[in-house]
Amino acid sequence: MPYVMMPVPEEHVEAVMQFVLRAIARASVLPWDAESITDVFVEVDEASRSLLAFVARASVDDGELADADAAQRLQLTVREVVGIMNEVNALARDANRPPLINARVVSERLANGRTKDKRVFQIDMDVAEFVRAAEKAELSHAPDPLGQASA
Repeated sequence: MPYVMMPVPEEHVEAVMQFVLRAIARASVLPWDAESITDVFVEVDEASRSLLAFVARASVDDGELADADAAQRLQLTVREVVGIMNEVNALARDANRPPLINARVVSERLANGRTKDKRVFQIDMDVAEFVRAAEKAELSHAPDPLGQASA
């Protein structure tokens, strides 16, 4: 590939170099597919699988899941849930893929008229479907807890 030289004012050289490096990094990110999601789902621990499953269901149904709701469902603290989300996203980053769980802060209006910020989790719709399929596949291969043969 031929090189192109562009004049850049000296005070902007560092910013331009960072922009180019980020653009190159974004271009090399691989999209999620069913097989890669299944591999991640098998690799992570039970708490991570549960968080992925809850956020995927919420993303398909309502669109997002509040961090406090996720913590309540997992019977953990919000801090622990955020730590799990960070671990899952670090695993995705190490695999050169986009984050699995997206977190953002939204404003919520309270009954008294004040607003409160809350963090919500979401998974992209197509990735959420892959997660749900991986969860169903795992559940179909799980042994029966009562030791009975399944029909």
